[in-house]
Amino acid sequence: MESWWSRITSAVIPRGIVSVPGSLLAVLLGYSFSSQFIPVEPYLVPYLTSIKGFSNFQITVDIYPISVYAQLVFTLLLAPACFYLSHKAVIILGAFGLLATYVIIWVGQSLLSMQIMQLTYGFGMSARLVFSSYIFHLVLEEEYQIMTSLTTTTSLLSFMLASELSQFLALAGVSYDMFFVISLTALGICCAMTFLLPKDPSLYSLSSLTSWGENEQGWIFILKQTWGDQNLRILSLWWAIAFAGMSLVQNYGTNLFDAVDPKSKYNGHILAISQAAGSLGAYCAIYIKDFASKSGLSIYVIGSSVMGLICTCMGIIPNIWVDYFLYVLISGIYQTLSCLLSVQCGRLLSNGQFILLFSINNFAGLLIETLLQAAVEVSGLSIFAQFISFAIFFFVATIAFVGVSCINFGQRKPIAFFNLDSEAAHLIAK
Repeated sequence: MESWWSRITSAVIPRGIVSVPGSLLAVLLGYSFSSQFIPVEPYLVPYLTSIKGFSNFQITVDIYPISVYAQLVFTLLLAPACFYLSHKAVIILGAFGLLATYVIIWVGQSLLSMQIMQLTYGFGMSARLVFSSYIFHLVLEEEYQIMTSLTTTTSLLSFMLASELSQFLALAGVSYDMFFVISLTALGICCAMTFLLPKDPSLYSLSSLTSWGENEQGWIFILKQTWGDQNLRILSLWWAIAFAGMSLVQNYGTNLFDAVDPKSKYNGHILAISQAAGSLGAYCAIYIKDFASKSGLSIYVIGSSVMGLICTCMGIIPNIWVDYFLYVLISGIYQTLSCLLSVQCGRLLSNGQFILLFSINNFAGLLIETLLQAAVEVSGLSIFAQFISFAIFFFVATIAFVGVSCINFGQRKPIAFFNLDSEAAHLIAK
């Protein structure tokens, strides 16, 4: 197995960068692929309405919102769960949570069962964050970028292939049962893969985390230590804001397409292509990480401003092909910056608490997204005006980061330019 796998990985992985054994790399990429290969996902609403008999109102009001709030809660609880159990245990539970989700959808009949399904879905989606932080414990610091990019690329490609397969099965008139058989098989493989993951080292024992105080074993002390670096706090803010803004673009993208051209039949393919663009961006992050490190905060300032400009164009140009292109473009840009950002934040982390970094930053992003989505729904804006509001959100973020960068540059702190490694930056700051 090692020989043929080595030949495959050598074709896509730069030589001499990854020291991870081929068998472990196969497990990591296998988990990344199987956890996202869910062909039934794009057709859940038609399945719930046509087969299960739920109305669109029930799905929109009584079912789907539960997973949003569940994901908020579970994301915040991920760090304690990893401390008291382990990263591997939470990843295993999350994989089985996703498996249970689609089993319940398939066999469940009542509204209560669908609401329970949303709880397991929220937990399973949240637990995926643990895998992202878990990788940082397995590899050397200089390998963070390539492993983050490879697993992200694999996940996005898997989602793209699953979407295209579901489109093909739908056009061929295949029963929904086949959608579930394929999806559950992939998730079953995902669950099996989790048991092959190596056990992660525990940084703190159970007894040392029973305190909430500011002593060295207390939670407050750990939180302050995790975000003690000012550079990390600024990048974490960009992480949350960009996550929220891009999530809104994805949530309302198909609504925009339908408003521009209700007869278009290419929406599914465009969503798949956007995943391909994201995977390409994630992979390209491997080769531009040095440039991104030298450019410092400027690459993220430029990125947020470009995303704001794209949202503006999507809101004012009612042309379906232009909107398709812009949607694919913003997906690629976000995934590129997201992969670069998570690695840069990981390198600035002084205490190795990656799960705290991922869970708190994503919780902040989910909270901002939830508040913005509620504001959009209450305001009653048209879909075109909504994208203009998303653009304003990105532009305000850009102005804020430019202001922070200028203030800290004036104070001669190494925040505006991260062209030094984290150790050197700490020495200068002192």
